[in-house]
Amino acid sequence: MGDVPEDNYRVHESMWFNTDRETAFAGWTEPEAIASWFGPPGYKAEVLELDLVTGGRWRFRMVPEAGWPSHHAGRYVEIVRPGRLVFTWESEEDLHLTNGRETLVTVTFAEEAGGVRIDIIHERLPDRSAKEALSYGWRSGIERLEDWLRRLET
Repeated sequence: MGDVPEDNYRVHESMWFNTDRETAFAGWTEPEAIASWFGPPGYKAEVLELDLVTGGRWRFRMVPEAGWPSHHAGRYVEIVRPGRLVFTWESEEDLHLTNGRETLVTVTFAEEAGGVRIDIIHERLPDRSAKEALSYGWRSGIERLEDWLRRLET
């Protein structure tokens, strides 16, 4: 049958949060907030660059508890505060995640049931392995985002 076309490899994660859209959006756009939750368990995100304008660049270093850091970077394609964030994503050392290509992440923040539903779509992935790895990363990352938002309430 052949390989699945590259556009069919995408991740879609969704989670409801007991917060408002501005706070949720800030979690994705303020360096201190990003450093508090971004990435899977066992990793700490260091924001090296974050120019939150259309065409602006971002770059994070992901530092694991054990092992070598990796870098991820891209540019902002669309910023609609507080409803939508679209950015490209390339992985520098973790080449299996993007295979040297520019992938695309769309994050939407929708009011729902007195809170906010965040939907993440990461598309243009090179293969099934990248899809599985990034699905885990996004799913566990948004669970850490939920923990960060809970800490803000106290």
